[in-house]
Amino acid sequence: MSLAAPGATATDTLRAVTDHVALDLSAAEAFLRKLGMEVLETSSERVVGQIPVEGNTQPDGILHGGATMALVESLASIGAAVRAGWPENLVMGLQQTCNFIRPASEGVVVGVATPLHAGRTTQIWDVQVTHRDTGKLIAQGRVTLAVRPRVKPEGGAR
Repeated sequence: MSLAAPGATATDTLRAVTDHVALDLSAAEAFLRKLGMEVLETSSERVVGQIPVEGNTQPDGILHGGATMALVESLASIGAAVRAGWPENLVMGLQQTCNFIRPASEGVVVGVATPLHAGRTTQIWDVQVTHRDTGKLIAQGRVTLAVRPRVKPEGGAR
């Protein structure tokens, strides 16, 4: 089951997961908008998203490693949040690794995140980043996330 419409932003996806809870996601939305990230598919088994290379390059004109890692962590976090039952449970990154296989200097890169382990208190997600046009592997990332119950502030409000 996909929770997001094609072309949805990551914030749209999170809102689709929890449209009954009003949380301020504007900080995340601003960051993901800077990357030009689009979420194409979201489920508890797979999250697919993309970013353009243009606007996310380092000085030599190739895709910046930080932008790649932001895509990797964002997709893994969205998938982990869906599996964890967000917003009742929250997820937060513990560790992230990324191997950069080849550069991308134009076009769009697509990340596909899948769970390797989805336990009660931790999740591990693998993310393959490929070039949309060539299908060539650009990077391989892995994100380990903690899953914790959300602590309600005193007074019961979120």
